[in-house]
Amino acid sequence: MPRSHLWSLAPILLSLVVPSGVQKEWVHVGARQVNLQTDHDVLRATGDARFKRIRLVVEGSDLEMFDVRITFGDGATFTPATHFSFKANSKSHVIVLPGAARIVRWIDFYYRSVPAHGHGKATVHLYGRS
Repeated sequence: MPRSHLWSLAPILLSLVVPSGVQKEWVHVGARQVNLQTDHDVLRATGDARFKRIRLVVEGSDLEMFDVRITFGDGATFTPATHFSFKANSKSHVIVLPGAARIVRWIDFYYRSVPAHGHGKATVHLYGRS
């Protein structure tokens, strides 16, 4: 098959690898570019969608994240008992939020670069699913 015809098959092949329903379940809620020379940041969520589960994705650099505190639309907070260790372009496990589906307003977190005192930047993305 000529190479030009392979490009026309790309969407079909991709749909076989990643089911479209799986992609639609997760909603991008916000992102924050973090400077790896500091140790604390806040990722503000957008919109008023309600979620039962969230997931963090880190792009750019390796980092460890700890002391994560999620603030909901009603002002209540939740601190998952976990310590995240991200390789560049990796995602966290699914974090199940307590109670019914909730609006996430922001996530407050501390972090450090891996290796220690790394330079550069990473982007932390927040995804939600009901």
